[in-house]
Amino acid sequence: MRRMKNVNIIVIIVFVCSIFWLMPLILIFINSFKPYNDMIQKFLALPKSWDMEMYIETWTKFDFPRLIVNTLLYTVSTVLAVLLLAPMTAYKLARTKSKLSTCCFIIVIIPMMVPFQSYMISLIKLVANLKLTGTRMGYILVSIGLCMPLAVYMIHGFIKSIPIELEECARIDGAGKLRTYFSIVLPLLKPILTTVVVLDTLAVWNDVITNQLIIGGKASAINIQNALYMQFSAQTSDWEHALPGIVMSMIPSLIFFVSMQKHIVGGVTSGAVKG
Repeated sequence: MRRMKNVNIIVIIVFVCSIFWLMPLILIFINSFKPYNDMIQKFLALPKSWDMEMYIETWTKFDFPRLIVNTLLYTVSTVLAVLLLAPMTAYKLARTKSKLSTCCFIIVIIPMMVPFQSYMISLIKLVANLKLTGTRMGYILVSIGLCMPLAVYMIHGFIKSIPIELEECARIDGAGKLRTYFSIVLPLLKPILTTVVVLDTLAVWNDVITNQLIIGGKASAINIQNALYMQFSAQTSDWEHALPGIVMSMIPSLIFFVSMQKHIVGGVTSGAVKG
């Protein structure tokens, strides 16, 4: 009886903490239906009406179909490139036992250990010298570079937990290095690759800073978050359109995260158990 009572108390505490944690999102959703004056004066109150007028107006004003296409292009291109390159890199570094391999691994993961602001200016100058500023290709390449370190780090650790005897058996049966990688190793990486896909998808979809730095204000190439960010300046703050835009931008990422959440947990715990 006492145990059940303790469980109920824990559930209540978790529920209250969850509501508190979600409060910013709840307030954004509620205020996205209000006119500007009500938003400022009655921020915590429910809207007088739940009509979709501001959503429709925001969809048209921001040209959301174009923003969605740009954001999807960046997200899909980056994730596919990382899925292609990161497992190969991590596999080679994990299975090569040498000081050079260790040194290369450290170099690859250094960007994730250093604040982005510390090399941001140098990165932008490099992109400018390559004449990729304001281009979709420039932003995609930078996004791939920023997502690679964490992906390589996670996959590298997962590969080390895979028994090397499986690869040795495949080689005894006559499989070459490529056949061993694609037929034996890659299928075993599915849990961690799924985790990488989720994390990188959310990172690129919700990116503001990098898109702002590389694309700037070029209307034809900006993503959703950058377009919303540009509605705020020292002179103006277009909350009436920004909040509906934020809600619409969050819906795909929330659906994606919730549907893939079990794969994230599965990928992390699988690596932990194997280790």
